[in-house]
Amino acid sequence: MPEEKLKIVQLFEEIQNGDRAAFNQLFFLYYDKLLSFARQYTKQQESAEEITSELFVRLWLKRDRLSKVVKPEVYLYVSIKNACLNLIRSERKRHLLFTKFPGDQSFEEPLDDNYVGTDDKELVRLMNQAIAALPEQRKIIFRLVKEQGLKSNAVAEILGISVRTVENQLYKAVKSLADSISGYLGYHPQGKTARKQAHSDLLFFFL
Repeated sequence: MPEEKLKIVQLFEEIQNGDRAAFNQLFFLYYDKLLSFARQYTKQQESAEEITSELFVRLWLKRDRLSKVVKPEVYLYVSIKNACLNLIRSERKRHLLFTKFPGDQSFEEPLDDNYVGTDDKELVRLMNQAIAALPEQRKIIFRLVKEQGLKSNAVAEILGISVRTVENQLYKAVKSLADSISGYLGYHPQGKTARKQAHSDLLFFFL
């Protein structure tokens, strides 16, 4: 087995044991490669970044399952491909309007308490608390864009407001959430110097 393949197998084993240094190493080794791969499907930098970042978040939060992964490198690329195809399918259905908004179980799928440690649960709690505290319109816009995956122009049409208003409110929501958890993380998720570290934790909230 080539050295690089042996390395990723070792990293997966160490990550399963909760080794953050191994996780960061995997991130720096594969983030740019996976981002480039995702961009081939999405044709959009922002969507590719979100999909790639979410993969790493899930990888850490569900690290106790990594022993079941037989081919780690294949797993990473297949996960990216499947996420991109899901995004493409959802965008084809975006003409469908929601008759009601989601409840308070924010990010239930990526932040399943059954697969997170005590520290991660605290971060989830802080995030959900910050989302609940957003002004109503800002909260709805954040959920439609970040949870439902709708584009700004679709949200603007649904809510009867301008695209500029949607984008401004989304920016304020993301900034507010980043401010709310920066003390816990020890860095600001939107800070330039913390960009890659932010990616390796919960960056998909802030893209």
